[in-house]
This record gives sequence, C-alpha cells and structure tokens, in this order.
Amino acid sequence: MTEHRHDDLENIRRLLANYNLHLDVDDVDAWVELFTDDAEYHVYGRVFAGHDGIRKIPTGAPKGLHLGGQPFIELVGDDRASVRSNLLFVEAGTDVLRSVVYDDDLVRTEAGWRFAVRRCRFIRTHGLDDRPER
Repeated sequence: MTEHRHDDLENIRRLLANYNLHLDVDDVDAWVELFTDDAEYHVYGRVFAGHDGIRKIPTGAPKGLHLGGQPFIELVGDDRASVRSNLLFVEAGTDVLRSVVYDDDLVRTEAGWRFAVRRCRFIRTHGLDDRPER
C-alpha cells in the first residue's frame, strides 16, 4: 500500500470518528461540514439533501452516545471511497440502544474527505430497516 493510500484510510477513519463526536457534543455546525454541499443523507425513509436539509437531522433525533465500530473502507480511484460501518447508539436519559449500519459514498474535496451520500439503516429482528424498532 502506498503512503498516499495509508493517509487516505487514516483520514477516512478520522471523518467517521468526527461524525460521531460532533453529534455527541451537539456541534451541529462542525457535523454538517463533514458533508459535501450537495450531499444526500438517507434515514427514516427520507432523503435529506444539501447542508440545509442535513442540518435538520440532529434537531429531530434523540441525543445520545454514538459508538462506532471498525469500518470497512474501499478506495475507489484517487478521489472516491465506499465505506460500510456499524454503530451502537445509546439514547441519553433512557439508555435505549439502537444498532445501525451505515453505507457511505465519500469524496475527496479541498477540505479533505467528505460524505457525498450516507445511508443509515437500523438493525431490526427481521433485518435492516430505514426505521428503528419502537
């Protein structure tokens, strides 16, 4: 593996870690900046588009702790990557647990690696679903 590819993998891992940490400390502005201007976020059976749309997600979602698992990262050319990762979410105040699988399309920008498309699906008893069990 070239040094360049090693740096890409490390920078993608940092992007994923920052995603979780920014949500945990309620830094929505920093969290939104992890997405491209025209990004799409698929969750709860909806698509949130662009920074304005994506900014709405944390305001409607419960607060809590995002514990990310080890990602599977596939570099696709020099400026694109495909990532699959899992996450355990612990809801603040209730300790309700939600298990999630993310599928991501990432792109390299002048600001570094960013989410172009993020799809969040919840692990349910019947398999992956756009909505959590309640």
